[in-house]
Order: sequence, then structure tokens, then C-alpha cells
Amino acid sequence: MDRKIGLKIRILANELNRKSAEILKEEDGEASSSIQMRILNFIHRRNSQQIPVYQKDIEQEFDIRRSTATGVLQTMEKRLFIERSSCKEDNRYKTIILTGLGEHKVKENIVKLHKFDELLMQGIPEDQLAIFFKLLEKLSENSKKINKEGERIT
Repeated sequence: MDRKIGLKIRILANELNRKSAEILKEEDGEASSSIQMRILNFIHRRNSQQIPVYQKDIEQEFDIRRSTATGVLQTMEKRLFIERSSCKEDNRYKTIILTGLGEHKVKENIVKLHKFDELLMQGIPEDQLAIFFKLLEKLSENSKKINKEGERIT
């Protein structure tokens, strides 16, 4: 059997991203990308614990490049979901906080995405879901052990 795990995962990721973008689409037709929503949720959690959030934290948490994080944060700032302000300890760093609109968006989307997850898992027994998540973790571990030549790093 010809198994193309990477391709199958990519196809599923694309399907899920398109569906979540559709679910999260604004009344004005502008879609909030799923990465924007995940970042908003991350900022919300950290802000509620009174832990400062910097762009570097977002890059590390979501394993994205600096340029990607910059673009997403600029979009979120334009949409008035976040504000960036200079850090008191070091002016080179900007803390990221949610605006009132950002807080409202997080709460609204948590409900939508929770329902989406429930519908995705419908009809899948708990034991199979546990295996699925273990397999995802193992695939991720294996992926990190492959170098740019496509060989396993020991």
C-alpha cells in the first residue's frame, strides 16, 4: 500500500483551515485566519495570567518564522484586535495585549471552534482519539529528527 503521510496530513490541514476560515468569517466577509485566532487565544491566556507576551513568544509557541509572525500581528493590529506597546524594561521589545474587540473576538471564536472540534470528533470512539493523538506526537517527533537531506538525525 502506497502511504503518503505528509501529503495526507497536508490535505487534511488545508481542508480544516478552509473550513475554520469559513466558520470564522466576519459579517463584513473578512475571514480571520485560524493562525490569527490561535494567536489571539494564546495572547488571551497569557494576558489573563498577567504574563507579558512578545513576538518572540508567538514565534516559539507556534513554530513560525519571524516574518510570518510580523505579518499576522500587523494584520491583527490593523483589525484592532491587538495593541503593541514598548516594554518598560527594554524599549526594543513590544508587549502585545488584546483590545476590547480582541477579547470579544476570542470569546466568540472559542465557542465556534469548540463546536467545530466536537463535530469533527463525532462518531470517533475515545480510545481511537487517544491513539490518533499519540500518533500525531510520534510523527512530530520523527519529523524533528530528519535533516535537510532527508536523513534521520541520531
